[in-house]
Amino acid sequence: MPLTPFQEQIKQALHEKHRLQIIGNQSKVALNHDHQALDMSGYAGITSYDPAELVVTVKAGTKISDLKQELAEHNQMLAFDTPDYGDSTIGGNYACGLSGPSQPFFGALRDFVLGIKMVDGQGQQLTFGGQMIKNVAGYDVARLLVGSKGLFGLVTEISLKVLPLMEEKTYSIEMGQADAIVKMNEMAGTALPISGCAYYQGKLYYRLIGVHPPQSAMPEDNHIWQKMNPFRPEISGKQKLWRVSTDSMHPPIHNTLLVDQIGARRWVVSENKPDVSHVDLWSLQEKTRRPSFDSHTKITDIKRGLKSVFDPYEIFY
Repeated sequence: MPLTPFQEQIKQALHEKHRLQIIGNQSKVALNHDHQALDMSGYAGITSYDPAELVVTVKAGTKISDLKQELAEHNQMLAFDTPDYGDSTIGGNYACGLSGPSQPFFGALRDFVLGIKMVDGQGQQLTFGGQMIKNVAGYDVARLLVGSKGLFGLVTEISLKVLPLMEEKTYSIEMGQADAIVKMNEMAGTALPISGCAYYQGKLYYRLIGVHPPQSAMPEDNHIWQKMNPFRPEISGKQKLWRVSTDSMHPPIHNTLLVDQIGARRWVVSENKPDVSHVDLWSLQEKTRRPSFDSHTKITDIKRGLKSVFDPYEIFY
């Protein structure tokens, strides 16, 4: 499938002065009917894959499940542990900047992005980065746009660094949330080969890779991580699910259901926004665009500057 139809749709939107919303399989955000859909779900497939070099390039509409399956056939994996909300695409997860429990230990999605191809708000094709680690001069736009939610342009291809598939085992310890936050931070400073550490339903869960010392903790099924990544608790009434990004040693936050990424990410259920520095509204039941609340004016200034460069006529919603 060529990029020409996407470019033409963008140019038409520019001419007719209406806005576009980039969508894939709508596993996280539904279409706002006030805007026209720019549908990427059919733009899927692996463009190139070199297992020996640990590099794969995929079209944005490629399903996470299909990509993981292809990598597993070569005993490789996505090390950033990206969640799959059901037919989630790699482009959607790039746009939302989604990484899982392994982020503090292996790195975030952003750290594995080598390059992207995109179409800007005027229908121009742009390329940033490439398929090598040492291939960036100036601003690293390919990584800068991770988590931008499609506000600056249409990302069409993504090149990613992958890692060898690793054997993992999960253990748990019963304790309170405050003690678990301290304990997981202590564990992160040891030589244990940890690939995940979280507090959920009264237990501290941690996941170890490869050969490791015998553990006195209770062995658990690795499938427990699928309940936490993606995290989709049942919510009723006026309650909302909030994703909080904070310091890993921040004290317990009221109404927290899950503490993830050694304390740096908290999932809180409440009617009102938690009083912390950075919070995302994460109500998947409504499948609406989730606003971010950030107290740093410099971040707002950066976003405004990027918008003026990539989408000066504000075509993308």
